[in-house]
Amino acid sequence: MATFAFSLQGTTPTTIEATDKLQFAGGTFDSAIAITEYNSSTHVESSVGADDSSANTPKNNKFISQTGGAGGKSQVDVGAGTVLLDAVATAACALKIVFSDASSVATSGAKFYAYDGTTPATAPANITVKAAEQGDANFTDAEGSCSPVTLTDQTAGTTHNFYIILSTSPDTVGEKTAFAFRIELTYV
Repeated sequence: MATFAFSLQGTTPTTIEATDKLQFAGGTFDSAIAITEYNSSTHVESSVGADDSSANTPKNNKFISQTGGAGGKSQVDVGAGTVLLDAVATAACALKIVFSDASSVATSGAKFYAYDGTTPATAPANITVKAAEQGDANFTDAEGSCSPVTLTDQTAGTTHNFYIILSTSPDTVGEKTAFAFRIELTYV
């Protein structure tokens, strides 16, 4: 049976359970992000509102620029200053998605995006989502199924790891909770 496992990477990864939320915040858990600014921290919020990732020194990816880097590449802050997006190591990617199957399978057509939590084609309201797969040179505005990050096909194996660099910014004042992330793929 095929399964997905999601984790926020850190000194120890924090598993993101089905009832948890991936929280993007200012400098600390539950702190606001100013309009047009991007997250300065990322956390796993439990179903009861606790910071499940606090002891794990969670990774954060903060969007800096779309084309301001060398050769028009995107720039991101991974906690140690601004780097080119395509130079981000797998360990510095905030989100790790593991697709597993008991049989050895190859993946194809994989994509990742944010949506309104109801209709995959509908972008989240009042939030900008920048995402990239580790190794990409530029961010994608991964908002709705029509604008996904295309993930690299992977050859046959029982485990497939996808490393996602992810950053968000509010377009309006107020908490943004009516959105979700989605990964889709085909496997044979």
